[in-house]
This record gives sequence, structure tokens and C-alpha cells, in this order.
Amino acid sequence: MNYDIFDEQYYLSQYPWLKPAIDAGIIKSGREHFEKFGQAAGLTKISRYFDEDTYLEGNPDLKPFVRTPNNPNAPFATGLDHFIQFGYEEGRTRVSPDYDEAFYLKRYPILAPLVENGTFKSGFQHFVNFGVKEGLYANTFVERIYLDSNSDVAAAVRAGFFKTGGEHYREFGQFEADRRAAFMGTSGNDIVTSFGVGNVDIFGVQLDLSNDRTWPYGGGGSDEFDTLIGGSGRDRFMLAGTVRGIGGSRPTPNTFPFYIGPGFATIRNFTQGQDSIQLPRISLEQLLIFPINNNQDLAIQTNGFPTSTNGIPTTSRLDTIAVIEGGGNLSLNLLAQDSFFQSSLIG
Repeated sequence: MNYDIFDEQYYLSQYPWLKPAIDAGIIKSGREHFEKFGQAAGLTKISRYFDEDTYLEGNPDLKPFVRTPNNPNAPFATGLDHFIQFGYEEGRTRVSPDYDEAFYLKRYPILAPLVENGTFKSGFQHFVNFGVKEGLYANTFVERIYLDSNSDVAAAVRAGFFKTGGEHYREFGQFEADRRAAFMGTSGNDIVTSFGVGNVDIFGVQLDLSNDRTWPYGGGGSDEFDTLIGGSGRDRFMLAGTVRGIGGSRPTPNTFPFYIGPGFATIRNFTQGQDSIQLPRISLEQLLIFPINNNQDLAIQTNGFPTSTNGIPTTSRLDTIAVIEGGGNLSLNLLAQDSFFQSSLIG
């Protein structure tokens, strides 16, 4: 049996009646309780990154072997019981809505050969042993941005009321108009889909907010062909990023464009009058915006935008950075600067 996934603190937060027994010395720990009693008794809340329903739905072959009132003699008390005995070692990774094996291995490509040669049974094995502690990203939902923007949710997650910010967003936050969230891609070609009625930022490029990095973008979209799909809320499609300025007590943040050079973003489900597009802080004369594909879609190109290649100053011209599907009749309107980004609205 493999108990790598077991999280002592989370287990005790879900089953608080165990603490008096531990304090009294009846059992040594939550882990000891689970191994001796909880696993066979059908307890499943042992990790923020294991969900019983997700595991059984993702592995339908297991359902006949898990005990139910109609099948009391099945060999496994729960799906988790199977996962600990066999599924983890078998490399079964459909275990949680907050973990996506394909995304994780794409986001951290150094892991793929380690999975292929058997160093790790799966990306998930790396994630539960190292990635969780290191704050690595396990799917397109940007957990840190959501928790940093919603302190009440962060407190509820710490207390164990929700496994993750992602769980809160799926159950409640996506229906609350005042919530801010973000979705992101990797440094390769991605399809990033937004959902929720609040304020949502959609990045096709890779984010890395760990350790408060001053340059949180991986590659800036060069050589990427990303598809950004809006939802029902106020989506902001990110064609530029912001980094902290240098010098002075309150330096002005700097913005820079994504998708300079080969590659561009395809934007879908742009809602006129509601959604916005984040552009670099430049003059309109440095952009070309015109309809294409028989006036069905809208292209955004650079027009003398100053940039650099390998640290050498240069100028970008006639470089497509985005195509807005169904946006052939849109025009550009500037929005005022907000507290986080300089935004532009096409509507």
C-alpha cells in the first residue's frame, strides 16, 4: 500500500473528533487512525487532491469492486481504498478536479522523461510528493490569484472548509459577480477556457507567481498559437503582461506585449460591451486593427511597436498578435487604467 497522498493536517481538519484521542494517547496520529481504522471504515477525506467521486467517474471499471449497500461484499471499501492499494502504483491520475495530468506534464516538461523511465509512476506522484509543497500548477485555474484576490476564500481553505480555491470557485465563486479569477496556459500551444460570471483574466502564456517573481511570464507567447475562450462573465483576454517597475519608492509598472514574433492568440466568445482585451501601454498608431476572413473576424497587428530580440532593441511591424473570431465589426475603445492592468475594450 502507498500512503504518499495522505495529508495529516487535512485529515484532522475533516475528522476533528480524532484530536482528543490523539491528545489522550489512544492513537498516535491521524495517519495511524486511517491505516488501522479509517481506510476500512470508508473515510476518504485524506488529501486536498483526492476526490472520491472524481476517481470513480474517471475509472468506471472500478465501480463493481467498490462496496455499496447493494454490493456489500465488494473487495474495496471505497475508490480511495483501491487507489492506495493499487491505483497510485498503476499511475491512475484522474483523482481530482484540481489536478490535470496532461497539463502538469506539459507545464513541467522536465518530468515527462522521468515518468517514461519509471522514476515517477506519474506526474501526480511528483505532484503529491513535491509539487504541492513547491506551489506548482496542476491545471489552468490559477489558485494563487484566486486566493490572493479573495481573502475570505483563502481563510476557508486554510480551515479545511474547502480543499482548494478551485473547489470554492466551482461550487460558489463562479456564480458570484464580485469574484476575480484567472486561467492560464503553458509555454506551448494551449486551449484555455474561462467560466464564471465575475472578472476573469485569460492567459494563453505561462504564469509563474511562485516566490514573488518579478518576471512571472514564461516566454511571453513567442512561437505559441493559443486559443482563449471566454465564458459568461467579464473576461479579459491577456495580450500583454505587467511587471514591476524599477527605481523609486513607487515605480510605475511596465507592460509588454505577448505573441511578438511567430504565434498569436485566437480569441473566441468575445462579448461586445462586456469583455476586454489587455494590450501593452502604447499608442493606437502602433497597432493595426482590421477585419479579415470576409469581414467575419478581426485581426490585431503591431505597427511600429518598439520591442527587443535577445536584448537588442528592434521594431515589430505587421506581426499578428491576435485574431478575434466573429469580431469583424468591432472597433477599439480605450478604458481607463484600473488598479491592476491598463485595459482596452473592443466593442
